[in-house]
Amino acid sequence: MRPDAGLRSDALRNRRALLEAAAAAFAAHGIDAPAEAIARQAGVAKGTLFRHFPSKRDLVAAILAERMLTLCELIEEITSEREGGLAAVAELMTRGAEMLAADRSFFDAAMRDAVNDEELVTARARLVHALDELVGAAQLVGEVREDVTGVDLAMLMMAATNTCAPAHALRPQLWRRYLALMIDGLRPGELTALPVPALAEVSVS
Repeated sequence: MRPDAGLRSDALRNRRALLEAAAAAFAAHGIDAPAEAIARQAGVAKGTLFRHFPSKRDLVAAILAERMLTLCELIEEITSEREGGLAAVAELMTRGAEMLAADRSFFDAAMRDAVNDEELVTARARLVHALDELVGAAQLVGEVREDVTGVDLAMLMMAATNTCAPAHALRPQLWRRYLALMIDGLRPGELTALPVPALAEVSVS
């Protein structure tokens, strides 16, 4: 369940309009986009913005949580339609990267101070669990190397899209090339031992 599920319809409308406006502003300008512009784009007063999100950090955390929950829903959709395996992993990574490719807010926030409110922690834990299950199903049928974790998938999606961000205006689909190389690297076979362990969770700090 999403954190806004219990809100009144008008408050829910305002919150979602603010999240949509903020995500668009952050994607275009980074997380230094002014609060006044976000409120104006959402069609609400600046005070309404601060009632829902008292600080910029709260707003960034809510958008990050929203991204993670959307990825969780995407995993649920894929696993309901596909058998476990590399094809399911590749679909998640491709569709997830599509969502992240032009979104500077995700990466700007990930490089800033830790944003660890309760909503974000809950969404992150849910995403880690869903990614681990997706990877585990592919490993069970022998289609993904045994030393890969769910968090590795999140890091690879972010790596492919963030690395290509400077070339986005010239080659907006360039990330697909590097993601395809990364997906091939998930296959079992003659492996090079990974020199350091995976992260324990999806990091946003």
